[in-house]
Amino acid sequence: MKCGSTVSGGGRVESLPERLTPRIFAGLAEEEVRSILAAARHRHFPAGSVVAHQGDAAERLYLLANGRGRHFVTAHHGQKILLYWLTAGQIFGGAALLFDPFHYLASTELLLDSCVLVWTRETMRAIAARYPRVLDNVLSIAVTESAAWLISAQVSLSSDDARGRLANLLVGLAMGIGTMVADGVELKVTNEDLAAGANVTPFTVSRLMREWQRSGVVAKRRGRVVLRKPELLGLVAPEQRRAQRDNGKIAHIITT
Repeated sequence: MKCGSTVSGGGRVESLPERLTPRIFAGLAEEEVRSILAAARHRHFPAGSVVAHQGDAAERLYLLANGRGRHFVTAHHGQKILLYWLTAGQIFGGAALLFDPFHYLASTELLLDSCVLVWTRETMRAIAARYPRVLDNVLSIAVTESAAWLISAQVSLSSDDARGRLANLLVGLAMGIGTMVADGVELKVTNEDLAAGANVTPFTVSRLMREWQRSGVVAKRRGRVVLRKPELLGLVAPEQRRAQRDNGKIAHIITT
């Protein structure tokens, strides 16, 4: 597959896909980004590949250049627990930047055929020492993305019923990995993904999604969900929605 990255005959990464602006490179000059890219290896992985394994030594940092992935952990009884999704431009394996050798706290699998840039721990720590902004960016990502996902998941699981857990999960995913389309926010997730994330059965997800589809809250497409009317998921109390409407602030969970 072609991900849009420019790679020389010797395997040197020269540029990223057009319009891809990873946060790890925020605030860096073009020549600095080119230097960092040149130190990476470009890898293709087929859908279903587990690139980083929970418990393994954190020896590499990865940047998803094209495709989609997700983190998960395996519980002691063997159950696969999904954490959060990854889209193009996001990094994973950030533990490789720590001073003391550490291990990956979760596994990372790719859901689509994907292209990944890979740096060794030694290389990336040298880059961070040369360009301190890289380390600042990684810390920012850890706080505003990883921690935000964990908070979203905890909020979802704190709901008393399956409906509330699934509704909170849909909104959290929309804010994290949603793509704006003409009729709402599109999520590339399946019923099985949603069931695992909300700790409910696939049957429950199917039943609730059919109900929400009939009322126009969501639209189902092959491997995708479009969240059209998040305010009707019941996450905002009616009196709060009325107050927001009266103040000219229509309750729109995704964009606020």
